[in-house]
Amino acid sequence: MTRLLAPLALILAAALPASADVQRAELEAALGKGLKWLADLQQADGSFKLPPGQADTLEKGFPMGYTALATLTLLKCGTPPDDPGIGRAFAHLYQLPLRRVYSVSMLALAIEARFAPPAEVKQKEHKRGYASTARRYFGKKARKADLAKLQECVNYLLNNRAEAKTGWRYPSPKGSEDHDNSCTQYAMLALKAASRLGIKVKPEVFEGVVDFFVAQQDPQGPQVSPFPIPAADGPIYDMVPLKKRDKLLEKHKEQERKEAATRERKGGGGGETAESRLFAARGWSYLKRELSDRPASRVGAAPQRSETTLKSTGSMTSSGVIALCIAKSELERYPRSWRPRQEATETAIRDGCAWLAEHFQPESNPGSGGWKYYYLYSVMRAGTLAGTYRFGSHDWWEEGAAHLLEVQEDQGTWPDAKGLSRLSRTCFALLFLRRATVPLVPFPPKRVITGSAKK
Repeated sequence: MTRLLAPLALILAAALPASADVQRAELEAALGKGLKWLADLQQADGSFKLPPGQADTLEKGFPMGYTALATLTLLKCGTPPDDPGIGRAFAHLYQLPLRRVYSVSMLALAIEARFAPPAEVKQKEHKRGYASTARRYFGKKARKADLAKLQECVNYLLNNRAEAKTGWRYPSPKGSEDHDNSCTQYAMLALKAASRLGIKVKPEVFEGVVDFFVAQQDPQGPQVSPFPIPAADGPIYDMVPLKKRDKLLEKHKEQERKEAATRERKGGGGGETAESRLFAARGWSYLKRELSDRPASRVGAAPQRSETTLKSTGSMTSSGVIALCIAKSELERYPRSWRPRQEATETAIRDGCAWLAEHFQPESNPGSGGWKYYYLYSVMRAGTLAGTYRFGSHDWWEEGAAHLLEVQEDQGTWPDAKGLSRLSRTCFALLFLRRATVPLVPFPPKRVITGSAKK
C-alpha cells in the first residue's frame, strides 16, 4: 500500500464535507493514522489479518468478509484502484468460495468501489447522472472476471434468501423463514451496487423486502416535527443531475398539492401534504417480530401490526431506512409494484428517520448499548441514502465525526465495541468519516435544516 498516503490530502480536500466544528486538518490526520494502521494489516497473499489478541471476535468466521471490508475501506478512502495491494486483495478474494451473506455482500461493494468513476469522469459525464456514468465506466474498465464475480455474488444472494423471500440471514437453513435485519441491510446494499453496474434484479426481490419492513416497524411512537427527507418526499430518480432533479421534484410536489386540494374539496379531509404531516418515531429490531392479523394488502400509511416483541435499536432502525430507500429506488421503475406500496413505504422511511431523530446519540447504539461503530456506519448510510444532512435537530455527520475524532486511539484505531475486532471498528469509523456510501439522491448545497424531535 505504498501509494496510499501520498495523495490523501488532495483527495480529502476535494471530497470531504466542510465543517465549522470538525476541522479539516484534524480529520485528515485521523484518517491518515487509521488508514496506515489498516494497510499494515495486509499480508503477502493479499488477505488481511486480524490484530493480535482479536482471534475470538465475530470476524473469525468471516475471513472473506473482513478482507473485503478492509479493501473497501482503503478504496473509499483514496487508495488508487491500481495499487498493488488492492490487486493482491482482489486476487485473494476471487479465489475464496462464496459463504455467508455479510462476506458476499461486502465483496460486491468492494467490486463497485474498485470501479467507481473518478472525479474527472463524473465531471465530464455529469449530465448523465451518477448511475449511468458508473455503469458505463464499469463496462469499459472491468474485466470479464470482475463481471462474472459480481454476477456470482448476486446469484448467491438471490439463492440464499429466507424461505419467505423477505430478506436474509447467514444464510438460513433450507426451508427456514429465518431472517435478520442486519444481514438484509448488507444484501440490499450489495444488490443496489450490482444494479447500478448493470446487473438486473427482479422487482419481486424488493417487493418482499418492502412488505416485510413495513409490517415489522413499531406500530406507534412519539410524534416528531417533520423535517426534509428527500428520498421519501418525492421520486428518487436515482442520482440524476441536481438541477434536473429539482425540476422533477417540483413537478411532483405540485401534483401532490393538487391531489390534496381535490381531496379536501370532496370532503376527504386530506388537505395536508406529506411535508406537513407529523412523523411518528417508529423503529425496527434485529430479529423478525411475530405478527398477528397480518393484512393481505398493506396499502396506506398504517397497516395493521402486532404488539412489539423485540426492542428497536439505532443500528436496526438505520437498516430499515436503508433497505426501504434502496427498495424504493428500484421499485419506482415498476409502477404496478410500486404504487400499492408507495404511501406505506414513504411513511415508514419518514418514521424510521424520526426514530433516529428522537434517539440519536454518537456515544452508543440507542436501544442496544453495543455495536457502536457498526451503528454509526449504519447511520451514515441511512442519512446518505435518505438524502438528509440531519435527523431532526441532529447533524448526524457533524456529531458522529466529532465523537470519533475525540475517542480515536494514538495508533489510529478505535476502542470499545462488543464482539468486533479493531479491524472492523476502524473500518466502520473511517467509512463514516469519509461518508463513503453512494447516495441515491444528489445532496443540495449544505444549509441549515430545521426540525426537532418532540419528547
